[in-house]
Amino acid sequence: MSYVNYLKATNLLLKCDDYHSGGGKSLYTVERAEKILDVAFSKQIKDYLTTFGCVSFSEHEMDGIAKDTFDDFTTLAGNMVEMTLFFRQNHGLPKKWLPIYCFGYNGYYGYLDHSQLNADGEPPVIMAMFDGEKYIIVERVAEDFGDFLLELVENCLNNQQ
Repeated sequence: MSYVNYLKATNLLLKCDDYHSGGGKSLYTVERAEKILDVAFSKQIKDYLTTFGCVSFSEHEMDGIAKDTFDDFTTLAGNMVEMTLFFRQNHGLPKKWLPIYCFGYNGYYGYLDHSQLNADGEPPVIMAMFDGEKYIIVERVAEDFGDFLLELVENCLNNQQ
């Protein structure tokens, strides 16, 4: 069901105001990112990265892979690989978490939590914040990336009407 929601979200995404894609990345680049992060991407995330790279629409920005190199830490926004490495090194981000979405208030961020894969091998999206010493999970936002993206896209389309 969740992959169905992912496909539905990606089809509807193009109808959102201010839609922009960073451009899909090659499988080679995506596999390099997996190796660098030491995390196996799920089916949905691999498809997202190879199809879109990263996206923004309405007031939302979904992190991903914005470029083919992972050595520039001057621009973290939108760049999941560099952001993960930076947060791991500087804030002790859990190894199985990947940043995917900024909620835009008080440091709350959405992470793919690869330590809790569902039956389809998909990580949930959790909301967490760094309190200066450690990360605190605020809530589980969605069963997986597809469910999360679909909710954002549907809200975007409802607000456009």
